[in-house]
Amino acid sequence: MSLPTFPLAVRPRHLSGSGISKKIRRAGLLPAIMYGAGTTATPIAVDPRQLRKGLTSAYGRNQLFQLEVQGGGSFLAIAKEVQLASLTRQLEHVDLLLVQPDTQMIVTLPVILSGRSAGQKAGGRLEFITRHVKVSCTPATLPKSIEIDVTPFENGFVMFAEGLPLPEGVVPVFKKTFKILELYAAKVDETAAAAAAPAGKKK
Repeated sequence: MSLPTFPLAVRPRHLSGSGISKKIRRAGLLPAIMYGAGTTATPIAVDPRQLRKGLTSAYGRNQLFQLEVQGGGSFLAIAKEVQLASLTRQLEHVDLLLVQPDTQMIVTLPVILSGRSAGQKAGGRLEFITRHVKVSCTPATLPKSIEIDVTPFENGFVMFAEGLPLPEGVVPVFKKTFKILELYAAKVDETAAAAAAPAGKKK
């Protein structure tokens, strides 16, 4: 089974705390922790540039990382929590959750629209309401996004969350329905319409 993984070298560290974290950052590394999959939480350090490359891939924050631990060991993981500095937006810390290819995990996927709807071609307006949704899937079934082809949609059409075209193996986790998008017909300018109407016959 081929998974869309991104390599990330991992260095074990035996000490933790704010002072140690500062020393790690000064050395050009990022303090992190890996946990899950039946293992105890382990303090580690990773290359922030390599991590950022992974987090800015097509999968974004849902990128799967193949952790290669210095001294031995290889693990599959996903970034569960990423901390950024409030002013510089530099990476400060990351929690890496260890997973298996068949592990169920909850991720937030972007909703992507493609095409131009029939309603828009007729002068209508498309309102894109919800751009991200939470779903449950496994690393083996993880998609980059949820894509919707809006081409056939007419004015008056409404798509709710339960109508999303989810890939096989991807299950919604929201408890109640909500709108994803809605198409509105163009409003008629009554003044302009009256002026354009043919004049009535004089008696």
